[in-house]
Amino acid sequence: MEAFATVEDLLAGWPGKTFTQAEEESAEARLERASAQLSSMLKRHGVTVDTSDEEQMLNLLTVTCNMVRRSMSQGFDGVSSFAQSVGSTNVSVNYRENDGGFRVLPSEKELLGISGRGGFRMLRAAIHNPDGSLVDGW
Repeated sequence: MEAFATVEDLLAGWPGKTFTQAEEESAEARLERASAQLSSMLKRHGVTVDTSDEEQMLNLLTVTCNMVRRSMSQGFDGVSSFAQSVGSTNVSVNYRENDGGFRVLPSEKELLGISGRGGFRMLRAAIHNPDGSLVDGW
């Protein structure tokens, strides 16, 4: 499948950023994978990609670039935050998932028209008697 965004689109929204050849190749692969992930999400939510819908295509480009930019900005140290105290010697290190995975933010899901859909809503447990009737109180 064709990606929803190009490396040029990604760089256009990332002021001052330039890529080495290796970074450009990585970005291109990530754009394709992020686009495939978004395409699958849309299908699961019953949303059809309409290439003639300029607004939808711009939103897909934006979200794809955001996903790739986040994944490329993670760095490789794996540390998301570090805290240190001297009195009583406290140290706290939080590690982030550094799997290069793509996150779609709730605001981006809303932008694509898939927020609040397809999730778990409610489950009601019921206990039945052997004859199939509900146990009292259910």
